Amino acid sequence: MRRTKAEAERTREAVLAAAIDVFLDRGVTRATLEQIASAAGVTRGAIYWHFHNKQEIFTALERRANVPNEELGERLKARLAAYPDLDPLAELAGAIGDGLRSFEIHLERPRILTILWLRCEYADDMQPVIARQRDADMALQRIFESVIGQAAARGLLAPALSPELAARALLLLCNGSILDWLRAPEESDLTASTMPVVTGFLDAISASKRPRRP
Repeated sequence: MRRTKAEAERTREAVLAAAIDVFLDRGVTRATLEQIASAAGVTRGAIYWHFHNKQEIFTALERRANVPNEELGERLKARLAAYPDLDPLAELAGAIGDGLRSFEIHLERPRILTILWLRCEYADDMQPVIARQRDADMALQRIFESVIGQAAARGLLAPALSPELAARALLLLCNGSILDWLRAPEESDLTASTMPVVTGFLDAISASKRPRRP
């Protein structure tokens, strides 16, 4: 029987959800398509309808984890373009806070990042993953650099610091905070523990005291 588009999409989502569970439980290297199919309640043939192999499933999850950063950048860019008098650094802090809160509410993404950062053995066949993750990090760094560059152009950035260096430091601060939280998410609130560090950093690189975003 021919499956409808909606049925096919439900199967694909079931496979991805099951893959998250299996990758978290067994790690990416030890996980098998048979285990993913069993967890999803589908046949291997149903998996092959959507994915050629385990690596394609992993890549789909990886892509899903990176989309929110791209959306954050687009929203921030649009807001600063629409309201040019806004303080770029205050808006950046607000956007990061929004992203962290969304991260805690929508649990799929932290589960995927736990797989990417804590359940992978990055052997030779996983080298393309490392390259893609680096590309994703650099894309987020460019977002930070663009916004910090706008602050610098308006004299709002400490003159001794370049936008590129500040953006790199902010990226490492955010990624490090998220990684630390993923190791024991039950022990702390990500947003509450990270935002004082983020705002403290942005205050430190500011040329003057900035008003906080409402």
